[in-house]
Amino acid sequence: MTVAILSCGAAFSTTAKADSPREDQTRYGLASGNGPLNTLLINGQPTTPKISGNSALFVQKIAESGNTDVVLLTSVGGQACDAQYSILQVTPNGIKAPTPFFGNCSTAKPSISGSKITLKFPRNIGKYVTTPAEVDVYDLATGILTKNGKTIPSACKLDDGVCQG
Repeated sequence: MTVAILSCGAAFSTTAKADSPREDQTRYGLASGNGPLNTLLINGQPTTPKISGNSALFVQKIAESGNTDVVLLTSVGGQACDAQYSILQVTPNGIKAPTPFFGNCSTAKPSISGSKITLKFPRNIGKYVTTPAEVDVYDLATGILTKNGKTIPSACKLDDGVCQG
């Protein structure tokens, strides 16, 4: 396990602890993308709001900051979109509002520096979609999400009460 203590008081870990990419252990229970219609469950219970992936929902705990565990959610797509991502904070009192699902349908891995989580997406040239490269940064300290340096809405817009990936 790789751990770094940062000046903002956050400890970051990049090791998965579960056997399935659909699950990872947080300090507050197992986070699982195996719920009905690929919904997120914490300790076997649906979250409020509900969070749903497309054809699958992968879960990876990527950081701890104080009493918050940071989870990267990957909504696995279909033929037109490989994946979209959301960042979720899990606390002892439940979850904070997840970010909207973001990305350009390419696959990316998070990098962490200070309180910032960065995902760099290469240009995506696919059979059904072509999208430019983009860099998305989530600031854990402020909850602000940016795309190519511009602030974008940081709370997922709900569709019938569900944050959809």
